[in-house]
Amino acid sequence: MVLVFGDNNARKGNAMRMLPAVLALPAMMFGVVLAPAQDLPCSQVRLVVPYPAGGATDVATRVLAERLEAAIKKPFVVENRGGATGNIGTVAVVNAAPDGCTLLVNATIIATFGHSFSKLSYDPFKDLAPVGGVGVTPTLIVAAPSVPANNLKELMALSKSKPQGLNYSTAGYGLQQHLAVEEIAQRTGGKVTHVAYRGGGTAMTDLIAARLDFGGFLAGTTKPLIASGQLKGLAIVAEKRSELVPEIPTTTEQGLSGMNSHGVHFMLFAPAATPKPIVAFMGSELKKIISEPSLKKRFIEIGFDATPLTADEVAATMRQTEQALAPVIKRLNIKLD
Repeated sequence: MVLVFGDNNARKGNAMRMLPAVLALPAMMFGVVLAPAQDLPCSQVRLVVPYPAGGATDVATRVLAERLEAAIKKPFVVENRGGATGNIGTVAVVNAAPDGCTLLVNATIIATFGHSFSKLSYDPFKDLAPVGGVGVTPTLIVAAPSVPANNLKELMALSKSKPQGLNYSTAGYGLQQHLAVEEIAQRTGGKVTHVAYRGGGTAMTDLIAARLDFGGFLAGTTKPLIASGQLKGLAIVAEKRSELVPEIPTTTEQGLSGMNSHGVHFMLFAPAATPKPIVAFMGSELKKIISEPSLKKRFIEIGFDATPLTADEVAATMRQTEQALAPVIKRLNIKLD
């Protein structure tokens, strides 16, 4: 109840002045703090991608930036800051002003970097604030068409039949694709040797040319090559089949359950000290966008399954990724610095 004393004009003036506060009461009572986009202290928002331009992550981020710009009514500029396994771009966001004007799109593999880097300049769990989920592109095990194996059992049996085993490639040493193949080999007794490349382009070229036997790559990269017959898909490293490649059986279907941390989940992060109302506002808008059927369809075309996760779900996924992959990193003694 609001009591106003004085003459009529004064009462009207006082009532009008108090109206915004009165209207704000329901939000305050329920713990809701609004952070409209116009409150951000910047003319545009930087969306940092810690990888080179042109890849599936970059393309997906640019699609996302267009949708965020339309929803939040501020320009979103995609900035590619590649290098050091994504750490150059990540550190740039960690050190940015915590005002909601600089955000990061990165993969949950950063949750394991405390185990694979001896001198990591940031803590992925303390120096970044999860905003929400963007998308996941699963790891596929693929082979050159000439390799006489059509599933994981046949591939690992073939590796054990050869004195030197089989050579395989991935997009990078210590990344989820590399760890996935090593876990498969360990659990099946396969004999495999990782051939390290800087990036996936040359590795993929050599695999298509059968200079390598097989590889572990992201679905966004391999899907068109499987469709064209340049590679054959042997397995998707996941518990469930994906809309991206529904014809390819999972590792679980092939007797290797529990390998659900090898898909590359991309999330949106802010600097850790970003005010919670801003993070909540961004997370709410992001979830609406990622849940839109039109965006889901566009992401499938790019090679991503849209994942409208909350900030808490992102944090849980990060912890799950660390717990699942840290033992593999330790066993292989992987050092990325």
